[in-house]
Amino acid sequence: MRGSGGRNTMAISLQALAEAHIPTILEACADWPELAQYGPPYWRPRSSAELRRKIADTAGPQPATAYSFVLADSDGRLVGETSIHAIDWRSRVAQVGICIWRPSDRGKGYGAAGSRAVIDWAVGHLGLHRLEVWILASNGASLGLFRSLGFVEEGRLTQRYLVGGQYVDMLVLAHITGA
Repeated sequence: MRGSGGRNTMAISLQALAEAHIPTILEACADWPELAQYGPPYWRPRSSAELRRKIADTAGPQPATAYSFVLADSDGRLVGETSIHAIDWRSRVAQVGICIWRPSDRGKGYGAAGSRAVIDWAVGHLGLHRLEVWILASNGASLGLFRSLGFVEEGRLTQRYLVGGQYVDMLVLAHITGA
């Protein structure tokens, strides 16, 4: 799957999370305290067991409640991950998550391209009607990204996430897909 980074055309591919990706993810997420400021699941070190559970969750014949992908740049280098999770099949609602792991890769359009690609997949392949993002109120980059993709703020979860010994608010944004 390919996503476009907007004005500066960027190719990014979504690859279903697989066993071969685990060492790269663990290395890229080694600085989990730096990632923790952006929200779950980075509040603690990542583990191979956690990642294997995510892979196994999508292996059955029944529709999964979460789908996880890694993001590869045009050279095949893994730069982040994205997911469609907390899927409510009856109502066709899910949450979207994205993370660009390394600070040196942020601000280059990978997040926008990856978000567009996974949203297109969620709507086109899964037929989801409503997508939500839960973003820390302090994460201006992610808030700006998802607002630019048509997500609208619907609520604030006060003191929802503990980071650096402080509780911070989480904003809930949503987008009705038309599917």
